[in-house]
Amino acid sequence: MTGAIVTLILLPLQFAGDRPMLLFERLFSGGGYIQIAIIAAFASVLEYHMLVPGRSGWWRRFSWSLFSAVFFLQLILGIAVDKIFLMTGNLHLPVPALIISGPLYRGELSVMTLIFLSAVLLSGPAWCSQYCYFGAIDSAFAGKKARSSPVENRLALKNSFLVLAIAAALLLRIAGAGKEIALAAGVATGVAGLLIIGFITRRRGKMIHCTVWCPVGTLTSYLKHINPFRMKIENSCTSCMLCSSACRYDALTPSDISSLRPGLTCTLCGDCLPSCRHSSITYRFPGLSPESARKAYITVTLVIYSLVLAMARI
Repeated sequence: MTGAIVTLILLPLQFAGDRPMLLFERLFSGGGYIQIAIIAAFASVLEYHMLVPGRSGWWRRFSWSLFSAVFFLQLILGIAVDKIFLMTGNLHLPVPALIISGPLYRGELSVMTLIFLSAVLLSGPAWCSQYCYFGAIDSAFAGKKARSSPVENRLALKNSFLVLAIAAALLLRIAGAGKEIALAAGVATGVAGLLIIGFITRRRGKMIHCTVWCPVGTLTSYLKHINPFRMKIENSCTSCMLCSSACRYDALTPSDISSLRPGLTCTLCGDCLPSCRHSSITYRFPGLSPESARKAYITVTLVIYSLVLAMARI
């Protein structure tokens, strides 16, 4: 089903605008059709495996890592080889925080900002578990299981970094700071994020960059509520806490479980489902059964993933 939906959506892109949206079409005439077939087939494989809870986590992380690798490969090729690999032909610094700070500094929306807002509207928090190019790195460094207690004052830190990103961008704009200064600030933000991933995420076994540092992650945590998909903990939960060790987003703390609702940083990734012996963690969508809601969520997220993977970026 997912493969068919992806094909139907990607085909019109072959005829959209003067600049081909599909990378293969830029490389050779008719290449877009080949790319559509490859992406649709891959989407079908992902759907087949991710519908099985026990396989879903591995395949989600694999596809996410692939997405990040393709993203950065296109960046490198766009810089070192040819601008044909870039969506607009112009380079944008690939630091997640700039999805927020960049438009505030420039006073205009960017392509990445529009993609981000569209993804959150359609798939809620999946940006932070399937689409973000930095998040895949944070996930890889976190390892397979959470190994530490939740970060103290996490919510205060998250909100502080979000406010700081907004304030810094506005101050640079008001002060009339040049592009060199803005670029330096963006690079510093990206380097700080990589250092957090390399030292803190690796040590704690949890995605500290995504759940504490990244302002886009914090914004996603709030904006995700405009999307109707939810995750709930049923009354059958015994508070065994096995699910907590499977959650690297710190969204299944004892207080979260006692309230029967995953915490603010839950991305609906579903990694916790296989660990629950009583199937107490379920997806919810108005009018659908928990199983149908989970299938619908996987379909939506995979369609968006496939569309963005197919297009040339940066």
